[in-house]
Amino acid sequence: MKQFHFGFTFKILFFLLCYISGIILMWDVSREDLHTAEEKFNFLEAAYRLDNIILEVRRYEKNFLLYNTPKAFEEHKKYLTQAENSIATLRRQLEKLKAAPMLKELEDSMHQYHYAFEQLVKSDQGGSEEYKANVVKTRDIGQLLTAQSSNLLEFERFQLQSILRELETRMSFWSIVAIILGILMPVITFLKIIRPLSIIKKATDDIAQGRFKHITVLQTRDEMQQVMEAFNTMVFELEKQQDQLVQSQKLSSIGTLTAGVAHQLNNPLNNISTSCQIAMEDLGSADMDFIKKMLGNIEQETLRARDVVKGLLEFSRVQEFKLRTANLAEVASRAVRLVQSQVPANISIRVNISPDLEIPMDVQRMQEVFLNLIINSSQAIGDKGEISISAVISENDDTVVIEVRDTGPGIPKNIQGQLFDPFYTTKDEGKGTGLGLSVVYGIIKKHQGEIRIISEPGEGASFQISLPLKVKEREA
Repeated sequence: MKQFHFGFTFKILFFLLCYISGIILMWDVSREDLHTAEEKFNFLEAAYRLDNIILEVRRYEKNFLLYNTPKAFEEHKKYLTQAENSIATLRRQLEKLKAAPMLKELEDSMHQYHYAFEQLVKSDQGGSEEYKANVVKTRDIGQLLTAQSSNLLEFERFQLQSILRELETRMSFWSIVAIILGILMPVITFLKIIRPLSIIKKATDDIAQGRFKHITVLQTRDEMQQVMEAFNTMVFELEKQQDQLVQSQKLSSIGTLTAGVAHQLNNPLNNISTSCQIAMEDLGSADMDFIKKMLGNIEQETLRARDVVKGLLEFSRVQEFKLRTANLAEVASRAVRLVQSQVPANISIRVNISPDLEIPMDVQRMQEVFLNLIINSSQAIGDKGEISISAVISENDDTVVIEVRDTGPGIPKNIQGQLFDPFYTTKDEGKGTGLGLSVVYGIIKKHQGEIRIISEPGEGASFQISLPLKVKEREA
């Protein structure tokens, strides 16, 4: 059964939905807390007003008891009515609050105080025992009113502080959640998008430099993983196309070399034929030493012809790219022998490479590099000149620098950057495919090396190739 995985788009939308939902939930909870806090503020404000009214009631109660003036009585009555109305209004509006029972007790005490004060007013004010008892009762209930009002204020103040602390805690929690989500989103974006894209970008840069490298597919289990897998498929197809391009250029080179190879075979075949005729004519003389000499010539020329054919076959054979340690001088000399007949007689080719220099390389493809560079140089020189092939080890002993130099007219600066582009050629139409130097560039890059052109108009051209000496032998 195929395992189901969520797509990248779904994951992004899911995280965005979670982020937005969290913000909405935080806003809703905070709005509810703020609404509760607003109610508490309103109630606390009303409780403060009520407490001030009760204090005014007590003040005018004191003035009435001390001075017994009509004004004190009227003011006391006015504030007492206000207090009773305020308590009734608060009870109707805030029935479900935790302070409702305290408000009910305050209302009962207010009724008792009102009744006690009425009894006080009705009683004889001449100092009778009843009057004194009513005064004590009124004051006691008044003190109870003041205490209950203060307790109500203190309770509501504590409730408001609790709500604010809870609101602060929730806001801190949701802020932390928002910060975490804000950090996770860029991290996920980096892991799911930026990192894979940077890997692909680096790989495309390598492809632009001629290095066809497969990338490590990240197991993201979404569209980015599919893109990376498709990229590797594309690299594989590009490698196949490059190999076909190299082979096409090789076939073109084989066609160029055919006439020269025929010439190279013609000489040993003529020598073999001549030696056979002489040996047959002198067979009757029974001069065995002379006949052995002719047979030795035949064998030598046969081996010479075999080497020519073998070199052509090795050059034309399709092989996997494989690095192995080989003698650089032998590879260069073999390439010179293959192409010698195609180079005009007035162009000399010198190989100045130490016979002991061995480096890791694909022999067949490096031979193709030398062939293309020699042919390119000879065509640039024209009728007379010199081509020199040399190699030196760098000062830090980690690369070998191979130089193919000619005495041609040089290469203009404005086209040097285009010489390695596929199908770019400065030759007349029909006289070049424009693939030779492009193939050379691809082969050198596959060897993890570098190639550059050093040329000034009128001073010839130099192709310098840097190859690593410590490349691990491997199959590409």
